[in-house]
Amino acid sequence: MTHPDLSRRNLLLASAGLLIGCQRSSSGGPPVTRTAYAAHPSPPLPTPTPPSPHATETCEVTAANIEGPFYKAGAPERARLVQRQRGVPLVVEGIVRDADCRPIPGAWLDVWHADHEGGYDNDGFGLRGRLRADRVGRYRLETIVPGHYLNGPTYRPAHIHVKLFAPGFRPLTTQLYFPEDPYNEGDPFIVDSLVMDVGQGRGRRQAHFDFSLAR
Repeated sequence: MTHPDLSRRNLLLASAGLLIGCQRSSSGGPPVTRTAYAAHPSPPLPTPTPPSPHATETCEVTAANIEGPFYKAGAPERARLVQRQRGVPLVVEGIVRDADCRPIPGAWLDVWHADHEGGYDNDGFGLRGRLRADRVGRYRLETIVPGHYLNGPTYRPAHIHVKLFAPGFRPLTTQLYFPEDPYNEGDPFIVDSLVMDVGQGRGRRQAHFDFSLAR
């Protein structure tokens, strides 16, 4: 006959989701009682918060730099400045953008720089030209690496002068510099953010610089 207290105990255990099993000890001793708990599903992982639809990328406006004494208006429209000048071939590429990193199609770049010996053509338009960014803001300039020239008692680092114009944006006058130039240190005009990314291509130097204009 089943004892009423045991029946109630088994009923309580069953309703709590507990299973009682017996397993004989390997040493031949009395049965060992093990309690197994009913499985419960893990709580769901939290859903990641999506980025704000109002978050936008920003581009730092390109720093201005001195114009210098050798600017000459009226340069011909061309993206290839080098004609018969000697020097190390150089290609400079990049994008003209606004402060929200959107390309500015059709922006104008007026470019001039010294020859490989550090001299400027002030009589004609050697190593001077105007080029236009394409419909997605890209530009490509073909020229040579400029030389150094004395600025008082010291040489100026190699640099390329650029003026940029686009409707609805402030004009920008600046200079582009080369990394590891021996005269970068101590130059009174160089700005770190104006140093281009420069590598070696097929028989030429390959540089990259993205401009950002302010409204």
